[in-house]
Amino acid sequence: MQQHNNSNSSGAAIPIQNQVSSGVLGLCFLLGIPGNIMVMVVMLHNFKRNNFTLHLMLNLAASDILCLITLPLWIHYLLADWTFSQDLCKLLASFVYISLYNSVMTVTLMSVQRYFAVLYSHQWAKLGRNGERALLVSLWILACILSSLAAVTYKLKKRGVLDACDTFFNSHGQRAAVEIFETLLGFVVPFAILVTSYSCLHKQVNSTAFFRNKRLTRLVTNIIVTFFIFWIPVHVVNIIDVVAVVLSSSYPASSKQLFAFTAFADNMVKSFSFINSCVNPFLYAFATQGVCQSTEDSNERDCDLQSCDV
Repeated sequence: MQQHNNSNSSGAAIPIQNQVSSGVLGLCFLLGIPGNIMVMVVMLHNFKRNNFTLHLMLNLAASDILCLITLPLWIHYLLADWTFSQDLCKLLASFVYISLYNSVMTVTLMSVQRYFAVLYSHQWAKLGRNGERALLVSLWILACILSSLAAVTYKLKKRGVLDACDTFFNSHGQRAAVEIFETLLGFVVPFAILVTSYSCLHKQVNSTAFFRNKRLTRLVTNIIVTFFIFWIPVHVVNIIDVVAVVLSSSYPASSKQLFAFTAFADNMVKSFSFINSCVNPFLYAFATQGVCQSTEDSNERDCDLQSCDV
C-alpha cells in the first residue's frame, strides 16, 4: 500500500485515491469477515462427508480471513499515518501476500482437481486423504515461500514528514524483477492453468448431462471471470511500472508520467482486488450447494463425484 505525503496527519486533505481505497477496504472488512465465517459454518453444517472440494473451500475462506483481518490497520495508514513498528509492517504485508498467493493457488488447484476428478477419477483417488492433506499443507508452505519477498521489500521509512510502510527497492532493476515475479506467479501461470483445465474439461464432457447443468456452467464461468476482473488491474499496473523502469533511461519524461500514473492507481487497484476475498466464498460454497441440489433433484448425475466435486 502506497501512501502520499499530503495526508491528514500533516493537516492537508486526504488524497481522493486514498479515500476511495479506504472506503473499499472498509466494505471488504465489514462484509468479508462475517461472510467468510458464515460460509464456513454453512459448509460445515451442510456437508457431512469428508471431501477435498470442501477442504479447498474451507482453505479459501480461512485464507481470505487472514487477508481481511489486516484491513483496519491499512485503512488507518491510508487516512492518517503508519504509527506502528517496522516488524508489524512486514508482518501485515506477509499476511496479505500469504493469503493472496494461497487464494490464487487454491482456485487453481480447484480447477486441476476438478479436471482429474471428472476425467481421471481413479488416478485421483490413488492420492487418498493423506495425499490431499499434503497438497493443502503444500499450498500454505509455497505461499509462505512466495510471500517472503514482501518481508524483504516492505520497510518502514520516512516519506517527507510521514512514516511509510511500503515496498522500497535498491534499484529500478530490482523493482522490475519483483513486479515481473509477482505478475507471472500471481496471475499469468495460475490463470493459464485454470483456463486450460476448464477448457479441456468442457471439450471432453460437454455432451454429457454433467455439463448440461446450467448452474454448474454458470459457476465455472463465474470462477474464471471473477478471478480475471479483480486481478488483471493489479497486474496491468505492475506491467506499466515495469515499462516505466525500462523507459527510465531512454525516455525519462514518458517514464516519469508512467510512474506518476502507477503511484496514483496503485492503492485503488489493490483495494479492489480485496473484493475477491469477499465474493470467493459465495462462489465456491453457496453456488456449489445449489449445483448439488439441482443435480440431485433432476437426477442428472450422482452428486457423490468426489462427494460433490465441482
